[in-house]
Amino acid sequence: MSKSAEKTIRRYLDRHAHALPEFETLPPPHPKLRASVVIPVYNELKDLGGVIASLAQASARPQVFEVIVVINNAADAPAHIVEANRETAAILAALETDFALHIIDRYSPETAYDPEVAGVGLARREGADLALARLMQIGQAGRGILPCLDGDSPVAPGYIDQIIAEFDANPRMLGAVCRYRHPIPEGTSEQALRHGRAIMAYEAWMRVYEAELLLLGSPYAFQSIGSCMVLSARGYAQADGMPMRQALSDFYILEKMVKTGGRGAVRQLEGPLVYPSARPSERVPRGTGPSVRMQIETGTSRFERIEPPQAFEAMRELFAAVHVGFNQPDVLREAVKDPLLADYLARNNAWSVFEKLRKNASTSTQFERQFHTWFDNLKIVKFANEYKREHGGVWVFDAARHVFEQWGARDPHYQKIARAIPAVDEAQVRPQDWHALLELLREIELRVHRAA
Repeated sequence: MSKSAEKTIRRYLDRHAHALPEFETLPPPHPKLRASVVIPVYNELKDLGGVIASLAQASARPQVFEVIVVINNAADAPAHIVEANRETAAILAALETDFALHIIDRYSPETAYDPEVAGVGLARREGADLALARLMQIGQAGRGILPCLDGDSPVAPGYIDQIIAEFDANPRMLGAVCRYRHPIPEGTSEQALRHGRAIMAYEAWMRVYEAELLLLGSPYAFQSIGSCMVLSARGYAQADGMPMRQALSDFYILEKMVKTGGRGAVRQLEGPLVYPSARPSERVPRGTGPSVRMQIETGTSRFERIEPPQAFEAMRELFAAVHVGFNQPDVLREAVKDPLLADYLARNNAWSVFEKLRKNASTSTQFERQFHTWFDNLKIVKFANEYKREHGGVWVFDAARHVFEQWGARDPHYQKIARAIPAVDEAQVRPQDWHALLELLREIELRVHRAA
């Protein structure tokens, strides 16, 4: 371990980490441990077994990884949730696995979370803090990796071995995101069709949005999915640990890694594949589950009529001018042609911020990094949403076609993708059209990252 990495990790463990009693009571980690998988679990009695079974095929070397399952609920949780968590713990305790499997009890009356802070963020943080301390215990923290899963999101074979190989090949990486595929519900009932359409629309929106960010040139061009997130131990400590939020903790920790590590600190992994659950859910206030549930119950088209590509085009001209704008600040102002973007920047006091950043930077590269620290992922999201409210959403099939026509200027292959997207509207669209759109977007998920 480098001295700087060790110092960062020790500082985090000393100042910010939760001191868990399990550190003293769990069996010692294997000396060859490299990856500690953290799984927060809340009422996952039906699904967790499949996740654990999938991890049995995650590595040919079971000694290089362990699994920490934080079974949790608030102290005031309903009795049926507490009972489901108790049953889950009993089932896990009876399992025999080739890899080390550790159960952290945060569901019993004496260990359950304070309702004010309970949630997936706290559970993931406690599991990750324990994992980091155990890696430090055997001198592996500098090379340690913290894959994050959910209790309903199994993985494809080779998951751990692929993660280790890609982190070893890219030692600058602080965090990463796995490939993903939401399972599409089968069946022809009205409920199954509505559920299938909801999850396909949601995933299609995510992939179109990511393609927009890549075309924009944003260093935040990756998905923030908790079950697909992988953190280096060093990156986790450098970001001061997992935000203890009931939702979006994945979004904020990955964003912070980019801010502390710069462009390329968070990358798309090419090998490991996760199958995030597509089920409707009320476990967290935001994310896949609530989004799917909202679409099914209300019939809203939040993820069918999405942020207009023109919102990203407006930002793209500004982003492209940043490097030159360090020495020629007027170029930045000239790059802002959209009146809505001009108003957004004015309301956020952007021009005085940019001038301060420019004066404090010694090089254009430094200025560009500070620009993206200010114009971060959250500001991009907010502007895109404002643009959508002002101009209306764009049908996701049309938005995808528009985006990949633009990508076609870089690679003619994307023109073929654009032409292959079904030309249908909301009234005509069929389930097979949604499947066709999603398969096209999945086909190019790695290609767009390599081309960016």
